[in-house]
Amino acid sequence: MKLNRDPFNHCNPVYAWNFIRTNSIYGVIHAAGGYTAWSDKHAAYAAVNGHTNSASPTNVDDYYSPEVNSNIIALPAGTRTAFGDDCSSIIDNTGGDWTTSFVEIRCYDQLKVNAVLRWIDGKTHLGDKRAPVPVIFGMNFQSVSVGQKLIEGGVKGGYTDAAGTPTPDMLNEIAFVDKAIGQMVTELKTQGLFESTTIVITAKHGQSPVDTHRFFPIPGHAPLNNGMSPSTILFNAGFLPQTPCEFAGTSCAAGVSGGLGSTEDDISLNWLKDSNNTVAAVNLLESNAAIAGIGQIFYGASITTAYNSPLVDSRTPDIIVAPNVGVVYTGSAKKQAEHGGFANDDTNVMLLVSNPSIDQGTNDQFVETKQVAPTILQILGLDPTALDAVKLEGTTVLPGLF
Repeated sequence: MKLNRDPFNHCNPVYAWNFIRTNSIYGVIHAAGGYTAWSDKHAAYAAVNGHTNSASPTNVDDYYSPEVNSNIIALPAGTRTAFGDDCSSIIDNTGGDWTTSFVEIRCYDQLKVNAVLRWIDGKTHLGDKRAPVPVIFGMNFQSVSVGQKLIEGGVKGGYTDAAGTPTPDMLNEIAFVDKAIGQMVTELKTQGLFESTTIVITAKHGQSPVDTHRFFPIPGHAPLNNGMSPSTILFNAGFLPQTPCEFAGTSCAAGVSGGLGSTEDDISLNWLKDSNNTVAAVNLLESNAAIAGIGQIFYGASITTAYNSPLVDSRTPDIIVAPNVGVVYTGSAKKQAEHGGFANDDTNVMLLVSNPSIDQGTNDQFVETKQVAPTILQILGLDPTALDAVKLEGTTVLPGLF
């Protein structure tokens, strides 16, 4: 009932995978007869299927998505993380979801690690049925992300300095992921698949700021440190539409109104009620730049250098505000970093490609994570240009691998 409806298609629901305008590697591999599997943190991330033009996400044959924002529960007896945590009882009762605990997030991730191990063994993600070993499979780890952002009971994760020295809790999350990947490698070797498998380790984003001393929270619903978020400024002036409930981390019970046309983390994306008022809205933000922690404002021609014009594409915000480094639009006392923006810490991530036939080394050429998808197709002997985005953008495979 909460799905968007398409007025141009008899008001049918718009499923996450059909909101994507292009196909994906799962669609290309599935169409070529390959069995596919993936595990992620939300049901909506079945969007990795790519457009199917149907109510079914058919391109991923086995999709497993335990909800990361569900309540913490004790896992089945014998469930232990690669780090050694016993998850058969609630270890760290924070009263929240899996993202509120440095320990419990490892138990959550281990559910997905175990699914990967079962795929390697030729089973479905629960291990209750036989299935082909997927041609492509993998998972999203949450432990490092939570380890970077979380403040639990006053104890901070993340890093202690601008050089990225990890706190003890952050180091534990990194060590867990390392050991969990080790479990996958061991299982590949056990099943005789290691030599024929390419492993890609990367991230879809970083977190900003790495230097937590540079963290400056500005909530969207009330001033803090004499600050106020861009969306709040725009909403109070009537530029953003009304929303009945949630906005900028608040709830209906808080009695706070906000703008439906905004989303904010360490970026502020704003869809105005009327795009004709863009210049006036920008001028208002310019005059309040100090209290909103504004670093740069994108609108008009500066937006169309990277995105479709908001005048022709409703998905493009009318105004994008990139805050000063370290500013995060949040009222939460449980986080010290966020993502979604243009900051260096957001957009620079690790990328490792491993295969027994690849010589060890570091390639210093500039690359982007969007090059991973065509590279995977090339490895599998499929045509990278079968991807719509590759054809549209001319994306090349990663250098130095072929």
